[in-house]
Amino acid sequence: MSDKFRYKESGYDERQTAVRGRAFKWAYITLLVSLGIYCVTDGIWNWCVPFTGCASAISVSVIVMACICIDGDAYWLTNKNLVGQYVSFALIGILNLGIAIAAAIDGTLVSEGRVQLAGANLALSCAFVSLFIAALAHHAQLQQESDDD
Repeated sequence: MSDKFRYKESGYDERQTAVRGRAFKWAYITLLVSLGIYCVTDGIWNWCVPFTGCASAISVSVIVMACICIDGDAYWLTNKNLVGQYVSFALIGILNLGIAIAAAIDGTLVSEGRVQLAGANLALSCAFVSLFIAALAHHAQLQQESDDD
């Protein structure tokens, strides 16, 4: 029975765990600042529905967390094939962008001067496309470093 509740290895080494801790710290600070900015700007000018404002703040903090982890080689477990992750980032980003573009064409992205729910798709699209670009740039950097050696 005790084996069932035993701590399982996470697959990350100590360096990766430290990088992930720093990334989570900065993502949390970014989330608080983003939500604060959203609350202040929404109080002055009601520019979006609450779901879109919160989704935008979360998207910004996810970008910060993931970029720090990707730069520190702590986003993925070591020795894993990352093609599936790259494809997922690109696919989710493109699909969300398609939903946002369809809403913009439909005229439902902005209604009565407020960004509607499709704005959350636009924010998520920006986040996942940014992560895809960051992952590809880091992959290219690693390839170049391995070629130089």
